[in-house]
Amino acid sequence: MKEHVPTGEETTSLIVFVGRSNVGKSSIIRALTGKKVIIGKRPGSTRWEQMIEMGSFTVVDIPGFGFMAGQSKAKIEETKKHIIQSLEKWSDRILLSVLIIDLSLFRELHDRWSSRGEIPIDVEFYSFLCEISPRVVVVANKADKLKASRVESELDFLVQMLRDSVIDRQPTVIMTDALRKKGVSLLRDLIDEILKEEGLEPPMWALT
Repeated sequence: MKEHVPTGEETTSLIVFVGRSNVGKSSIIRALTGKKVIIGKRPGSTRWEQMIEMGSFTVVDIPGFGFMAGQSKAKIEETKKHIIQSLEKWSDRILLSVLIIDLSLFRELHDRWSSRGEIPIDVEFYSFLCEISPRVVVVANKADKLKASRVESELDFLVQMLRDSVIDRQPTVIMTDALRKKGVSLLRDLIDEILKEEGLEPPMWALT
């Protein structure tokens, strides 16, 4: 597995990982690939995508969107614009988009954005990914931060909000605890199925 800076000349298929800052995206990529993804010292400080070659495809770690500590609104908007433009440019190469969501904060953030009359950013990106990607899976991470009695209701709320935002696509949601690598094997198996459907060879994952 080799990390490289994108040159724009690659033609391999892509699996992109997207999510707000500090949702555990890098932990999930590391659990799958064994590659230590470069992260900034503060959430949101890594601004440009990183690519990890996996043989028959490339994993793309998209920088976290939304609030970024120490960054101006102009820089935040610049990063968001770059993310959207990059994803649109790669749309014909994307096999799968993986949207990582912090399940423990999803309802709180959803209600906060909705109360301002704005589309919650997680929902906005889910809708966008469904427009440009043939397959989208949502990874509900950090469920371990919730009381056990709340997990099911928070997961149901997430699924309902995703379903309401894109009515013609049934959401695919996998619940994980990335730090303990719980649930990540389900994501691995799903990726392997997609690769086989496309006639591509699954890689040797770090996660066994």
